[in-house]
Amino acid sequence: MFRPDNALLAHVGEDTFYAFLAKEGPRLFRDEDFADLYGKRGRPSVPPSQMCVLLALQAMENVSDQESVDRTAYDLRWKVALGVELEEKLCAKSTLQLFRANLLLNERYLDLFETSVSACRRQGLGRSKQLEVAIDSTPVFGRGAVKDTYNLVSDAIRKVVKEACQLKGWEVDEVIAKQGLGRHFGSSFKGESDLDWSEREARRALLAQLVADARIALQLARKALRGYAKDSPKSRDLWELQDLLSRILAQDIDEEAEDGGGPQIRRGTARDRIVSTTDPEMRHGHKSESKGFEGYKASLVVDTSDGVIMATGVTPGNVSDGDNAAELIEAAGRAASSRIACVLGDTAYGGFDTRRQIESLGSEVVAKAPPLQSRPGTFKRDQFRVNEGRGEAKCPAGKRTKYRTKAPKGDGWVYVFSRNDCSPCPLRELCTTSRVRSRTITVTEESKELDRLRKHQRTKKFRRRYRKRVLVEHAFGRLRRLGVRQAKYFGAKKTAMQLAMAAMAANLSLLAVCPDFSCVVRVLLRWHATYTRSSHRPKAALQLALCRPHF
Repeated sequence: MFRPDNALLAHVGEDTFYAFLAKEGPRLFRDEDFADLYGKRGRPSVPPSQMCVLLALQAMENVSDQESVDRTAYDLRWKVALGVELEEKLCAKSTLQLFRANLLLNERYLDLFETSVSACRRQGLGRSKQLEVAIDSTPVFGRGAVKDTYNLVSDAIRKVVKEACQLKGWEVDEVIAKQGLGRHFGSSFKGESDLDWSEREARRALLAQLVADARIALQLARKALRGYAKDSPKSRDLWELQDLLSRILAQDIDEEAEDGGGPQIRRGTARDRIVSTTDPEMRHGHKSESKGFEGYKASLVVDTSDGVIMATGVTPGNVSDGDNAAELIEAAGRAASSRIACVLGDTAYGGFDTRRQIESLGSEVVAKAPPLQSRPGTFKRDQFRVNEGRGEAKCPAGKRTKYRTKAPKGDGWVYVFSRNDCSPCPLRELCTTSRVRSRTITVTEESKELDRLRKHQRTKKFRRRYRKRVLVEHAFGRLRRLGVRQAKYFGAKKTAMQLAMAAMAANLSLLAVCPDFSCVVRVLLRWHATYTRSSHRPKAALQLALCRPHF
């Protein structure tokens, strides 16, 4: 009766997130649902229901493990949410870390997120029989240190040597001195190298020395791994580090350069390039041609009628947005126990293959088709008139093709203009950059479908439906304030758990304001969807105003 969650509930506020967890937490997160994570014998533990509430509070406040534990001791709002006595704290930091590790290893963190989706559906949110959802992704900056080739290889050498010595019980200092690898155990290999970095030959000489050291480290690893299988738990780390060093050498360094001057840095960037030894799963990513990042991509599926986050996913930064779209839509359908009738997405989800994958799940795709690709300053394919019945195409200069051939990929035709027409044409520079070949036009079933979609996306009907995609941007804005822009942990799996916990907190916050508010918001959003049919500018401002309070 006198615990803070009863005596001080009104003082904290009946309509706050903390009071909501105090009242609904025991029903949302039940101890028996996590019984399989605990043994039948052992010392008394903190109830998992309270640990789940603690994870929700941590995600909402975006604080560290130590700060979370401290707040259970001195923050009255957290005591109310957790039901902790005034003079007590919930647990030690290690208890929180162990519980999160158990959820991660057993992939049970998704249960917490799905619990938030189910709670929203019980309240009446996201319960349509045929849901309309929006999907998008945003960059997540990785936790690992990103370094250049010299320091990246040096870090991998150091890790391999240390792990080999630990596996075999060798003295690290003796191995370093004997093999001459001391330069890799300072603060920075590149920073401590005494050379003029403007001299190309000096840089190549240092790179050759670095490659030689890497070969020595790999030889030490092979010697240490003799007699150990790859699946042996004792040697697994060394096998992985050996593979990491080999991959870094292959991706960044050309050991047999054509000029015969020794190893040199490879030109260009490998598509799957490893950028960090502390987090090897991080990748180079781009959200636009001018903005790059190193880390991961976080993807969301959001219900456009109520703003409930239905599914989350994390992929390396170099993975295309549409690659995991079908998987996320399928997960959203399972979480909502409803059919996803319509999927709203940006251009990244409007490609032909991505559309087919999503449509195979029974969902309509409302997304902009990728723009036509052409060299800057040249005519695009849609500026040529194609008459399939006559089997010819007409260029902007009025010339017609002489013949056509079967397209090498897909069902379609390649229309070929005559070289005699293209060579003297005054518009040649605007048509093709080739000095020898004439212009060709390829028309396939895929290109015709995309052309039809590009024409449709200019209609008022498409723009009216597509405008509701803004809700996923609002959801990302909320999650960025909860800290998902920066990864807190190493690895894609832990980052996925961070995203899922933030999404869980965002979903629960929809229900925390007051029991009736979410219903009011739902009614207003549905009225807004009708209102947009006859207006233009006011709908964006109205939608933003409606979404802010409950997001």
